[in-house]
Amino acid sequence: MLMTGLGSGIDYEAMIQAIVAAERAPVENQLNRQEGMNTAEMDALKEIQGALNSFRNTVEDLNAYTELNKLKAELSNTDVMGVAVSGGAVSGEYNFDVTQLAQAARDKVLTMKKGSYLTTGKVEFTTDKGTVSVDIAALATELKTKEESKKAQYRTDTLTEVAKEHNIDTSEDGWEAKAEAKLAEDQEAKASFDARIKEYDQNIARYDEKGVTAEELQSAINRHENADGAKVTLVQTGDQLTMVLNAKDTGVANAVKGLSVTNVTAKDDNGSDVAVSDLGVPLQAAQDAVVKFGNMELTSPTNKMENVIDGITLTLKETGTVNVNIQRDEDGVKETVKTFIDSYNKVVETVNTYTKSSEEMAAALSGDAATRSMISRLRSVISDQYASSTLGTLSQLGITTKMDGTLELESDKFDKAMEDNFDEIAKLFMGDPASSVPEKQTGIMGSMLTVLDDYHKNGGLFDVRIDRLDADNQRLQEEREALDARMEAKALSLRDYYAKMDSQIAQMNQTQSMLISMLM
Repeated sequence: MLMTGLGSGIDYEAMIQAIVAAERAPVENQLNRQEGMNTAEMDALKEIQGALNSFRNTVEDLNAYTELNKLKAELSNTDVMGVAVSGGAVSGEYNFDVTQLAQAARDKVLTMKKGSYLTTGKVEFTTDKGTVSVDIAALATELKTKEESKKAQYRTDTLTEVAKEHNIDTSEDGWEAKAEAKLAEDQEAKASFDARIKEYDQNIARYDEKGVTAEELQSAINRHENADGAKVTLVQTGDQLTMVLNAKDTGVANAVKGLSVTNVTAKDDNGSDVAVSDLGVPLQAAQDAVVKFGNMELTSPTNKMENVIDGITLTLKETGTVNVNIQRDEDGVKETVKTFIDSYNKVVETVNTYTKSSEEMAAALSGDAATRSMISRLRSVISDQYASSTLGTLSQLGITTKMDGTLELESDKFDKAMEDNFDEIAKLFMGDPASSVPEKQTGIMGSMLTVLDDYHKNGGLFDVRIDRLDADNQRLQEEREALDARMEAKALSLRDYYAKMDSQIAQMNQTQSMLISMLM
């Protein structure tokens, strides 16, 4: 409640606000300063942590011997095949002759006139899951039973809804007749009901008199529990419909076996017999891919031959001969090293942003010992000498440190190092896995990951500081709330004090007025 000072005419509320503001200001300013410093420090640490995490991800991605010992394949004919090269491949020329592509088996199941119905017969074949057997007459009976069940359910549901609408007790005998009578009163609803029942009856009669459609037989085969390795499709040519059985996968081992289509009969829409042909006729035999390599014949159930030769994967497209020249991928290695440098530089640049003050403003982490220690450890990894490679240091690759701590690559020197010591580059970064000497087994990447792990994992050095600063800001918020409560209490106390004073002044003014009036 605001203090108005009616008795004295004095603006007590302004006085109270001024007193409270004067008492609040030094404490609030201190809280604001501390919270601002904490927030700036947290933001800086989070930015540095983000750059470190990104750098660590880069190092992890590149921490594979093949990334820095890359090979590439040049092909004389990319129409015949594609080639992927991975670890273990050996540089050199390879000649391949693709004599056969892998393909999946395909067979005609049957052919009949479109719109006809299958009455009797059996379709049977075997996949690696087991035997698929569908008897057409039994299928018709099954579908008829389902249709009868659907009809009965539809009738019950409809009459139940009508009974509910007209308050007919469905537990009483004869409730259905009453519901039907009520349904008959609604001509539109009755017409819809009769049409649906007629449709069910026509389907039931069709299963009895004619049989199943090609689509229904297709669905029965495809949903069979053992049909996972094959699929039936329908192909229309003019007025003829052909059912085709396709093996799911290429290769001889994945072929559908023992296709048998027997005693199949069909009828047209008028119930007359219709010819059925092409019962179980092969369309395409299953076969494996075959590639000649020197005196060897390489085979595969698919057109992708993985590691047929160490580190070489072939993707076959067509038959023909191909010369494959596998050579060092110097451009790829250079890009890998550039990626490492760029990611490292991002860390250094971020640290510089938050540790180097300008004339206008102090940096959030200016003089911060932990940040200096971190960047010092990273620089030590960069500048150290490594026994894993004859190159020894990054400077031998043309990678040097600039005044601001970032790295730069001297392209010509790096190219010369690749030309003279290609294999040693990978050893410098990755270590020499073949060496029995421990100090030769670790390279730059392994050493860098050791340092980065201290800042990456949960509870890492920066995470602990960020959590502490966040907790301190929460404490400051509690102090701010306590300050608000104290100032509110102070204002209430002052209002009470000045209210009493104002009342006394008003009383004195009244007495004074009385005395003056008596003297007049």
